[in-house]
Amino acid sequence: MPIPNYLKTITFDETRKGSFTVLKVKCSCGSMLFDVFESYLDKAEREACKPYYDALDKLYTGGHASTCTIDEDGTVHHWVLFSSDLNGPKEEVFVPEPPVFSSIQVIKAKCSKCQKEHILFDSRYHGYSGKYGNAATNSEKEYVPHFRQKRRRDTLPVLLCVQLEYDDNLEEFQQNTGIACDYANYSDAYTWITIYAIDENGKKRKLFERETD
Repeated sequence: MPIPNYLKTITFDETRKGSFTVLKVKCSCGSMLFDVFESYLDKAEREACKPYYDALDKLYTGGHASTCTIDEDGTVHHWVLFSSDLNGPKEEVFVPEPPVFSSIQVIKAKCSKCQKEHILFDSRYHGYSGKYGNAATNSEKEYVPHFRQKRRRDTLPVLLCVQLEYDDNLEEFQQNTGIACDYANYSDAYTWITIYAIDENGKKRKLFERETD
């Protein structure tokens, strides 16, 4: 079953459930208890992203359809439609260039025993979009995220389970995408990731999920 290269050294007990690969996480020191941290935007970064997010909200919320047109020179125009007629009344919405950090998400686990940190997901590099979408720019690669702990009520370290979805097997993936890759690179191109915490009673709680295509 597919196991992403970057997770191979810290996962065990791999199982397959339909299109999902399920992995449990284990530190190289042998511990299976972790504190989990997620990236976040600070106040200045949120303010920098606000015009971009506001434009997207205007396009995709409020009950109206939206579309875009492209001029001969490649200029893209975004429109909110007020009827089903593409030639009917509409309003242009200016969508500014998003800041480099606007869509970056990183999840990491810190071992409660040796304090070693392990990246469980970085949207710049992991999943289909990170692997085969637009390559991360130098500015995106150089961006250093801020992290805060994802806490439970009791704040205890937890067992972790990573669930990955693959829409196709290797042969179907190659045919459907036109990407000639080997199995190792295909294993990095999952389309969905969900990370669960497992408490002392074996109950799972969702910590994070993201579509990656």
